[in-house]
This record gives sequence, structure tokens and C-alpha cells, in this order.
Amino acid sequence: MSKYKGTYLAIIDLGTGSIRLTIFDLSGHIQEIRQAENPCLYPEPGYVEQDAHAWWDAIKEMFRNLPEALRNEILAVSVTGQREGIVPVDAQFLPMANLITWLDMRTSEQADLILKELGEDFIYRETGLVHNPAWSLSKILWLKEHQSHIFHSCYKFLQAVDYIQSRMSGKACTDVSMASRTCMLQVSKRAWSKEILNRFDIKEEKLPDLYEAGQEIGEIAPEVAKQFGLQTKVRIFAGAGDQQAAAIGVGAFEEGSVSIGIGTSSALSMTIPHPVHIDEGNIILNCAAVPGKWEYEPPIWNTGSLVKWYHEQLDESEYSYEDSLEAADHIPPGASGLVALPYFSGAGSPRWNPGLSGGFYGLNLTHQRIHFLRAIMESVAFEIRMNIELIEHSGVAVKQIILSGGASQNLVLCQIVSDVLQKPVQIFEETEASSWGLYCLVRMRLDKGSSIEEIHKTLDFNFQSLLPDPEKGQVYQERFRKYMELGDALSKLNF
Repeated sequence: MSKYKGTYLAIIDLGTGSIRLTIFDLSGHIQEIRQAENPCLYPEPGYVEQDAHAWWDAIKEMFRNLPEALRNEILAVSVTGQREGIVPVDAQFLPMANLITWLDMRTSEQADLILKELGEDFIYRETGLVHNPAWSLSKILWLKEHQSHIFHSCYKFLQAVDYIQSRMSGKACTDVSMASRTCMLQVSKRAWSKEILNRFDIKEEKLPDLYEAGQEIGEIAPEVAKQFGLQTKVRIFAGAGDQQAAAIGVGAFEEGSVSIGIGTSSALSMTIPHPVHIDEGNIILNCAAVPGKWEYEPPIWNTGSLVKWYHEQLDESEYSYEDSLEAADHIPPGASGLVALPYFSGAGSPRWNPGLSGGFYGLNLTHQRIHFLRAIMESVAFEIRMNIELIEHSGVAVKQIILSGGASQNLVLCQIVSDVLQKPVQIFEETEASSWGLYCLVRMRLDKGSSIEEIHKTLDFNFQSLLPDPEKGQVYQERFRKYMELGDALSKLNF
């Protein structure tokens, strides 16, 4: 007798490093998880691509490897994952080139052209974004200049999530949270920007139709159902960007709650009811995955990657990662005057300076290697504080902070964040935050009448709470002031 009973939701998480398929039952329990590697390709210096054909084959194999009894009971499929990258497809939704990923830096000239043509203020007012080569528009313009035959002959320009759900449904579709990362969306209207498309001679018909996250697209295409071993009545629901979906997963879907996904890099996400720009620091404004709402999402380029860099480059071989964290925890706040500037890949929000270099300041003969790790973790917390203060200065009170992601398992870092902010923090102890968020969105649509808050309350999640130390907070108040002054001075030097 099969252990699988009832109906299931399949959530695909198309990450930059891996692809995960999570099967949920309607009671909010994970039944199966499958994972496949998702390698990047580096055909030339600065180029970072991925093979969309390989995604499709991997996802097909993961579905095929599920127990037949479970596959036959899958009711719905939705997709979350990486954003900004572009893959051009033909009318059958077959890739015409590799995905140009969000990590790819070949499009700097196109990004500069966008800035020249539109201006920094218009870009922020229209799209909620800032000048950066990561956005999809610069990749489309690169194709226009360097692979014009693909630019003119392709059927649609799709992001990674769009590609999977469009090919599965047979309908070209994206959701507004994903579209927010293209630099082609009029973010306040949740519609494609005709002014931007006209300025760069991009036909709107080459872009996918816009949906709200979690909105039903239609039934699975018959040929795809056959390939994947699924029933022909499986319903496809619009997905969402990974960060926006994760905010729902951890429960940060109301104004005042901030989700901070701490991984290789980090992004803060705060849901807001209206599209209000924050001019000071140009805090990124996106459409949220919560239908009809928006979010602030300032990115910090280097967080967990800095701790990894320390362990790989500075740590002594006999020390484990855990040993180093324990030693850093015993270093007093302020790292004995050592300050890390975490701009190893330029500065994200709110400095927005891709040419800014990282480094250490205040080094003296009393410092040991472990002071570097303590200073690095403090710098991550300082960057988070910079962005939260800008949001609060705009009149939005931050009432709750929820940490998730791989680096949130670093409890020393999480405590430093709490002490620097002088706010309690909660650590989301579950995995698959983005998939859980999409589960909530699809369940809300299926239940017809339940709110996303009501769906989330039915889930039994574990959180760990950390409280700030007021004495350490006094130390960090002064250290933060000096950190800001040092960062300002470094920006002027322009190394």
C-alpha cells in the first residue's frame, strides 16, 4: 500500500548553484525533495552563462524519479528562483542561446548606455532600480548588438523562472516580482514601461505576459505532461523571484517586518502597501510576491562570501570553521579597533559604487588573525544597519527582523547583527524559504478565500530568537559612526 495519499504541490527552485524540486502535501508537510547541480559556464572572461536545455532535462529527470503514486497525485506546479538573467527562446519555448546570468559582467557598456539615455533619476522613478549591469535590459541590449540575429528572430526574452513555467504551460508568462528585476517594468503601475521599450526599440510582444505571483496560468501542456510523467490536468501557477518568495516563506509579508536572506550575498526585503520611493540611498523598490503589494529590497553584495574568504585565505589549517567562529565570539565588540570594509566586489546599497574596493583599517601589532573575522562580521552588520536606518528615516518603522539563508546558521554573526541594530532578531530554522513562500501563494489561490497570513499560520515553523546586548550596543554606536566616516572617505579616494 502506498504511503502517498491526497494531493500534492510541486515547487521548483531554480537557483544559481542547484535546482531543487520540493513536493508538499496540502497540510504543509514536505513529502519529497530532489536536487540537481546547476553549474555555471565561463566561455570568456567576465561571461557567466547557464544551459537552459540542461535545466529542463534535470527537472524532467527529477519528476520522473518520483514515486509514480506521488506523481499521479500532483495537482499544481510553480517555480521560484534566480532573477535578472535572460534566455531568448523560439515559438516552441526552446532556448536559442544560453542564459546570460545575473553574475555576468559583459553588459557594462549596455548598462552605461541605459544610464546615458534614461538618466539615474528616471531609472529609479520608473523602475525602482539603480544603474547596474545585472538587470535584464542590459542583457537584451547586448544580444541586440552582438547577436542581432537572435535578438530579431527570437519569440520571447525570458528569465530563468519564466522559461520553465512558460514551457510547462505553453504560455509566455512572468510575474511582476520577476519583472521588477528587468529595468523594463513601470513598477508603480505593475506594467511594462512603454517609454523604456520605445527608447531602446524593444517590441513588447517579445516580452512575456504579466501575472501576479501565485496567479493561475493554466494547465500543463500535454507534451510536457507526457515527458514529466504527470497527469494532463496539472495546473501551473505563476512563480516569484527567490528573494520575494523567501520573504513570504519566513513570514515577513507585512509592513514593519524585514526578511534578510544571508547567503553568499544578502538582500533585505520589506513588504509595503504602496510604491513609495526612498530617494536617499535609492533603496530598490520592487513589486512584492504578495499580490498588490511592493517591497524594498536593498542588496549587500558580500556577506557569507567574506566569511568563506577568511576561512579559505587567512585561517590556519588546523582550525575548523566552527573553531574560528567560537574564537571570534570571544573577541570584544569593535574588534580592538580593526575595521573591515566589505566592498570586495564593489558596494551595493546604499553606496552603489561598483568600483569601491574593500580592505581593513586600524591594524596594529596587537591584532591576531581572528580579529579579521570579527571585523568582517561586524562590517556585514553595519551594512545591514545602513539600509535599515534609511528605511526607518523614510517613516517606516522596522518592528521585526527575520534572518534566513545558509549564513544565518552562523549564530555569532546573527548575534552581532542583533547587537549592532539593537533589535531582537529571529532566525528561520527551516530550509527552502523560497519554496515555502511559493507554497503559501499557491495554497492561497487554491483555497479561494484564505489570506496568505491565514495559510502561513497553519505551518509549524521553528524560529530561534536572539536579544541585543545593550552594553555592546553602546560600543557599536560609536564604531558605526566611525565606520560610516571611513566608508565616506574611501568613496572619495576612488581607488
